[in-house]
Amino acid sequence: MPTTLLFVLFAWVLPLAQANYFIVTAPTAGTQWANGAANLVTWTKGVGDGIFAVDIEMSRLSQDGITYVAKEVPTAPGALNIFIQDLPQADDYYLLFLNSTSGNMFGLSPKFSIGSSANSTVTANPSVATVTVSGAPNPTVPFATTFPATANGVAMPGWQALTHAMPQMLATVGVVMMCLLGGAWTIL
Repeated sequence: MPTTLLFVLFAWVLPLAQANYFIVTAPTAGTQWANGAANLVTWTKGVGDGIFAVDIEMSRLSQDGITYVAKEVPTAPGALNIFIQDLPQADDYYLLFLNSTSGNMFGLSPKFSIGSSANSTVTANPSVATVTVSGAPNPTVPFATTFPATANGVAMPGWQALTHAMPQMLATVGVVMMCLLGGAWTIL
């Protein structure tokens, strides 16, 4: 296959791909949260990636167990306050951003610590929702808060669904065309 034709095909197909990313911007490495205080969590994500809500879980590196923080957190504001009470003080906590139903992980925070309120390096944002979490990690305790359901993974009606799926359809057609061209090239 001539490289010019290959270049034209890739130049046409590659812009249709969307950048999918989910970056946790707070807490950062070295951040210390305080028991008895609201602590801010922030993130940025790709536009048009189809992630409208995430489940947030907190885990420790050195201990077994997960603390289920919030389910179906809307990703649109990009922030959430987590008020913590009676969590064990340690320096190996992580926040996991995922879809707990399917197991898809979208993001992971850097390692942060929980200590005394005197050493806290975080302040809350009063304009976003606050979730309260208490006690040691326990995977048998349900999510502390469940937000109202969003349109994650729900099919859209009519023309709107077609236009939303257009990049995926074009990418699929491009892959099929490349397979057919490769097969034809092999036969010739």
